[in-house]
Amino acid sequence: MLFYQPRVDLRTGKIIGAEALMRWQHPERGLVQPDEFIPVAEKTGLIVPMGYWAIHQAGQDMRRFREAGFRFGSIGVNLSFRQFKDDFLAKTIRRIIDKNEIDPSRLEFELTETALFSDEAHVQSCLKELSALGIDFSLDDFGTGYSSFALLQKLPISTLKIDKSFVAGVNTSKDDEEIVRAIINLAHNLHKKVIAEGVENKAQLEFLIRHECDQVQGYFFSPPVPVEDFMRMLRGN
Repeated sequence: MLFYQPRVDLRTGKIIGAEALMRWQHPERGLVQPDEFIPVAEKTGLIVPMGYWAIHQAGQDMRRFREAGFRFGSIGVNLSFRQFKDDFLAKTIRRIIDKNEIDPSRLEFELTETALFSDEAHVQSCLKELSALGIDFSLDDFGTGYSSFALLQKLPISTLKIDKSFVAGVNTSKDDEEIVRAIINLAHNLHKKVIAEGVENKAQLEFLIRHECDQVQGYFFSPPVPVEDFMRMLRGN
């Protein structure tokens, strides 16, 4: 099942989107967290059909949001590096979009650096094809890997996501403060949006407001929640 963690605009304080996150409702073990099953799915290749299911389910939920009268930004869905091994990635996603009548401008795919470096030519081709449909892309966990500034120029990435490990240290570590400030400035200088993940307290939030971060997500506002709970949040938005 998909859970949704709201993204909050720091200029207005309103929910303007969400990240869709996979959970497994096991018949005996109850709700299984992704760190237990995603690594196994990556290793076995099952993450490919699971990833397509997530896009399909997000599309159905987006229809529910639309029919309920909610108007907000985009839903972010994670794309695994394994999915880029599928030669039919772009065609399959296009078919899911058509079947579910998804507005591509409301869909965002979150990429990891592992995915970007898995097969650079193929990844570029897929992203350009999907970008032509109007889909946005964000680079997840920015700053934790080997980010290539050349790739940021070549690929249609509109958003950088600051990893929660840096956000956690903004009030205790000068290094983390400098890194977060640098990522925000870099994103804005490259005309990209920036989202801080893992915001858990008011002090972190105030730091990000001071330094003009665009959006945040984290437990300070809400953990990931089932779609019905997310819709209740949107009603109170």
